Amino acid sequence: MPLVGVRRQTATGQADTQRVRMAPYGQRARGFVGMFALHFLLAAAAAVGAEALPSAAWAYAALAIYLSLLLGLLRTSPATFLLFIPLLANRVTEFISGAAIESGAYMVETTTYGHATGAFTRLLLIYILYMLTATAAVEAMWPRLRVLFRDAPERWEKQAPLIWRGLLIVMLAASLYLIRLGINNGFPLFSTIDRFSYLEQVDSPIYSAWMTNRLVLVPFVGALFSLPSYRLRSGLLLLWLLSLSIIFGEKFGSILLILSIFGIPAGLVHIANDRKIPINIIAGVSGAIVVITIPAVLIAYGALTNFDAAAQRYGQRVALQGQLWYVTDNRSLSATNFDDRALYADISTWMKPGEQSATKVGTRFGLYYVMQPFTASRLLGWTMEGGGGFIGSLYPYLLMTTGIVGLLIISSLIALYHAVLMRMLASSFAHSNWIAAVLYGRVMSSFYATYSTGYLWNIFGIKTLATLFVALFFSWEFNRPLSTSRRWLKQSSG
Repeated sequence: MPLVGVRRQTATGQADTQRVRMAPYGQRARGFVGMFALHFLLAAAAAVGAEALPSAAWAYAALAIYLSLLLGLLRTSPATFLLFIPLLANRVTEFISGAAIESGAYMVETTTYGHATGAFTRLLLIYILYMLTATAAVEAMWPRLRVLFRDAPERWEKQAPLIWRGLLIVMLAASLYLIRLGINNGFPLFSTIDRFSYLEQVDSPIYSAWMTNRLVLVPFVGALFSLPSYRLRSGLLLLWLLSLSIIFGEKFGSILLILSIFGIPAGLVHIANDRKIPINIIAGVSGAIVVITIPAVLIAYGALTNFDAAAQRYGQRVALQGQLWYVTDNRSLSATNFDDRALYADISTWMKPGEQSATKVGTRFGLYYVMQPFTASRLLGWTMEGGGGFIGSLYPYLLMTTGIVGLLIISSLIALYHAVLMRMLASSFAHSNWIAAVLYGRVMSSFYATYSTGYLWNIFGIKTLATLFVALFFSWEFNRPLSTSRRWLKQSSG
């Protein structure tokens, strides 16, 4: 298989300038719409079966259908697969959690034993509609991105020394600071302290900023990986970043997110040059993630001193990813829920940065609003005091405040917003517009915070919108004939 970023050669040794003509949008749409329709029917059948004959088998069926959907997406819309792979991969863990819950897992935080309800077959239907919306948008935008990414490695090669130096400086500075922090306060991996408790303990704005924004670095590392001359250095940077993350308590989901984002730039170059993504590569990367992260998580849970207790704690954590959806579906499933007080309180903070704090809003809306009905008051108080919380609260929050109808509408709007954002981020990378790329990357990080915590200010709030508008300005400025930022980048790269 040709290396990513290397032009294909003809039998005579000349560069292959013949490109496969892209099918019209309508023809491509028939392919991916048919694929989604098939999986929607399968998911609907599973949801009906879960109601008629309750069994944990339906949760496993939802997992299998979702994995099949990913394979179908990889074949019918590889661009969507790549641009959304961090979210797609995270949702795999959610369905794994759902299978464990509906098989009877005990959810420690909500003090509830799971049983078969069909909750995750219904969640699958929602996610299929979300991805259909996202795919329709991405496929409409892909032809132009495809042209940009064909020759992106040539542009990246010119800027590679600047990217490499910048990443090296940031990683060295971060490592020195984190090592000092670990010496003074201990390392979460070896002290078995939870990363949220550690964040509260050290009370460091620098550490908090690093944990929040390190994802912005990952696409740059991925862009270097598409260049043969920088591939080794890029791989070492990735291992360096993963090591820091694991030592400071990051678990499976965070590692999965980093690796997924890392693969986006090289993957887009690959498919832009009319190459398919081999399934064995996806399987190999998935296997590597499991091999790396599960031992690290067990060590973080104290496996070196008490393996049985660590394994039990890990088993309980598996149920954590999907527990909020499970308990919310069981309690609040309705077509037309409408909590105007929570929604008004939520929207009123979007233009007020000073009020955009989980501890300030308390249980009025968002994460703690979802947790309150299912969590013991003492545990909820401790969690709020520490600034922590359960993960995966966006869809439970939307279900509680807007019902299924509102959830589907808002979910589709978020899918469209996310698709457009990823198009802008990808375009800025393809153009080597690094300033805009950093800003779009920061907004992307806010999106994933929203999926996890349910706070809509992360994507609709004034801080995010201001960042987005500044990024749009730099996108416009970079494309001007007399662009100052483009001239500066040329001078910086020598």
